[in-house]
Amino acid sequence: MATSPTRPAGPLPELTLHSNDIDETREVASRVLHPHRLTVLGDPARYRIDLHVVSVGPLNIAQLRYDTPVRIESPHPGHYQVNIPTAGPMVARCGDEEVVAGPGVATVYNPDRPAVFTVPAPVLALRIGQRALNRELEQLLDRPLRRPVELPLSLDVASGAGARWLALVQSLSEDLADEHALIRHPVVAAPFAHSVLAGLLLAARHEFSDELTAPAPSVGQPTVRAAQAFIEANAAKPLTVTDIARATGVGVRGLQQGFQRTMDMSPMRYLRQVRLREAHRELRVADPANTTVGDIAARWGFHHQGRFAAEYRQRYGCQPAETLRRRG
Repeated sequence: MATSPTRPAGPLPELTLHSNDIDETREVASRVLHPHRLTVLGDPARYRIDLHVVSVGPLNIAQLRYDTPVRIESPHPGHYQVNIPTAGPMVARCGDEEVVAGPGVATVYNPDRPAVFTVPAPVLALRIGQRALNRELEQLLDRPLRRPVELPLSLDVASGAGARWLALVQSLSEDLADEHALIRHPVVAAPFAHSVLAGLLLAARHEFSDELTAPAPSVGQPTVRAAQAFIEANAAKPLTVTDIARATGVGVRGLQQGFQRTMDMSPMRYLRQVRLREAHRELRVADPANTTVGDIAARWGFHHQGRFAAEYRQRYGCQPAETLRRRG
């Protein structure tokens, strides 16, 4: 018996599928992940898929589990895919290269390259638009690319930058699993998606890695002031550091270094301070009978109410609820 996919209400597109129908699996998974050929390797009578996918801009993040081993063949057209097994092993092959992945080792598939992998265990899967990832790299490098970045099939997520990137992905996935989480608000979700793309480029080893870690010329005070003005005017929107850099006509790394030298903080930290100030202003005039601290925090991009309250108290010397009750 198959269960049709459902789309719970919410600001981010998502899909949930629980099914033991192979044809339905192929159709739905091909639509939200990649067109693929699926072969059941285990007992067909035990076949079942549990899939939950949330789309965050150019990123689809999926929790995927099959109850019996399967083989999947796909060229991943137009997208990169990262598979992170939560148990193992998972065998992946692309061309002449083969990797046995498991906890601590993820696999990365480049667009339009035929690949084969077996899935006997739960997988955290990410589908990333090719154009989005390469635009992200161009912003980090502050120059256009002549060819798309090619990522290695194997990615170490047990140590170093890979482990830090995995922690970010897991945190995002766990928060998105809660249909009431504030991170589902686009103003909160967009910077997280941007961080996942940038983090992958920094965690994986590729031909641009050395250039990414080389010092970049920082921008001067006029550019920092222009970036501040852009942040002030657009703080309620789902901004990323790439958006801010693009609006001021500079590269991401140069902007970050300019902010650090001029203001001793990052552009995103400055954005957070502006949002905290605007949340404070709104709390002072809002009617507590018609709104809550959580509503205002979410509107200004704070998805964790406890951390919002701690930051608010540190800056204003009281809890946000006290400001709301006082009204003015």
